[in-house]
Amino acid sequence: MVAVPIVHLFGSPYVVLIRRARRLKRHPNQVAFPGGIVEENESMVDALFRELEEEVGVLKQNCKLLGKLSPTVTAKSNLYMQPFLVKIELPHFRLNRNEVEDIYFIELKLFEENHCEEIVLPKGGKTFRFKFGDLVVWGATARIMRNSFLQIEHLLGGYRDELPRNES
Repeated sequence: MVAVPIVHLFGSPYVVLIRRARRLKRHPNQVAFPGGIVEENESMVDALFRELEEEVGVLKQNCKLLGKLSPTVTAKSNLYMQPFLVKIELPHFRLNRNEVEDIYFIELKLFEENHCEEIVLPKGGKTFRFKFGDLVVWGATARIMRNSFLQIEHLLGGYRDELPRNES
């Protein structure tokens, strides 16, 4: 389960991504969404908010759950991932350095404007990637954004309507 967090900055929606710590056993040093495994006696939504707080310090009461997005499976570890779109209404971040190396804010429209490349892996499998300068978003994270972009836009209520218009 992963959160696809959105925060509004400078009048536009931004996707919040993290760089996972190098010392982690699963997917170290990768750019990803906050998330993790659902623990015993925990719902996916409970896990979502627990992971958001544990990894980036965002409290549940400062968020609004907007809905489920298209699920995917990781190519490397074959893990089922259910993403949820979450709007962070009060952005206050505190990174857990045991799990998170860095945090990134990518303007949502850049996922539409940048070409999503299909990559053929050495063993013949396929994955996807977005490049934002030196930052590469690939694998399940890129697939979630590629497959869910229109759904995200819809769940945000047509975010383009919120952008300032140039009136003459």
